[in-house]
Amino acid sequence: MMGWWPEKAVTFVDNHDTGSTQRLWPFPSDKVMQGYAYILTHPGVPSIFYDHMFDWGLKEKITRLAKTRTRNGIHSGSALNILASDADLYMAMIDGKILTKLGSRYDVGNLVPSNFHVVASGNDYCVWEKR
Repeated sequence: MMGWWPEKAVTFVDNHDTGSTQRLWPFPSDKVMQGYAYILTHPGVPSIFYDHMFDWGLKEKITRLAKTRTRNGIHSGSALNILASDADLYMAMIDGKILTKLGSRYDVGNLVPSNFHVVASGNDYCVWEKR
């Protein structure tokens, strides 16, 4: 759906049917913030799971990413340019304003322009925005 019609795609990391107390198909708990770094910086309509905000103590980290999305005007139809896609690195530029890196690779070479600065980071994710 994301590649076909992102304006109509609701993106989520987990919900009450998959994770939470159900534990049917939970998102890997060690990758939840990577998931939010992706959905909150990419095209689509992101949905934040209540449990992650309030029960998991991720409110500050998720809010930082949501504010970055809002501040940069990222929306469901934003332009996506994938810069790298390897087993240990995914990196994309969104609307020419935000860079998102997911994966364990630390060295991203010259993929980050000098006029970008880090606004959020954590275990295997980093988000930069244009100054």
